[in-house]
Amino acid sequence: MPRLSTLWFRLYHLLCWVAVAAPLALKIHCDLNLITPRSIGGTLFGGAIDLQLNLAGWALCTLGLALAVLIRMPGARLAWLIAGVVPLILAAWWRINYPDDADGNLIFSIQDWELDYMMVLGLAWAASGLYLLRRQRLRPRPITSTTALALRTLCALILAVAFILAPLLTITRKPLPYCAFDRAGKQLSLCLGPGTRVIVD
Repeated sequence: MPRLSTLWFRLYHLLCWVAVAAPLALKIHCDLNLITPRSIGGTLFGGAIDLQLNLAGWALCTLGLALAVLIRMPGARLAWLIAGVVPLILAAWWRINYPDDADGNLIFSIQDWELDYMMVLGLAWAASGLYLLRRQRLRPRPITSTTALALRTLCALILAVAFILAPLLTITRKPLPYCAFDRAGKQLSLCLGPGTRVIVD
């Protein structure tokens, strides 16, 4: 095999591992936020906004991992298995060590009975990943042409960039100031009580 093709093949495998590791890492982050019981008694809307953001991130990461498995990227089936094992272990841990609610005076972000559903989901997910690995289903196919290698490299690059760039943009974006409005008068952030409106572009 020519040296250029060998380097390209190694680049493809590296991109594939990045493309499956990025959504897996984000999904684990969302799992931690969703499954870990947190007191939400004094939060705005009972933490519903944070819940929606984490659920949306969880769904997108699941879609990214499913695409990686269907495209038959190297490492995708292992990442799928890990994506099921992590919530299973987390939910089982918090089911056993669920915090005390102070005789019903505390409200937590996830109820103890909801952890049972998370364990079932994690178990089913892990079982499907184990089935894919043991039965050699959707395993990566050998690359026989330069065109196929180029297309697969492009797919891996798109997935890797999407799941690395999106979190970076979210982290680096400045939060809106208190009581912000755009120039058309549309409210962009919450205003609790009287206060000075901030106009942002």
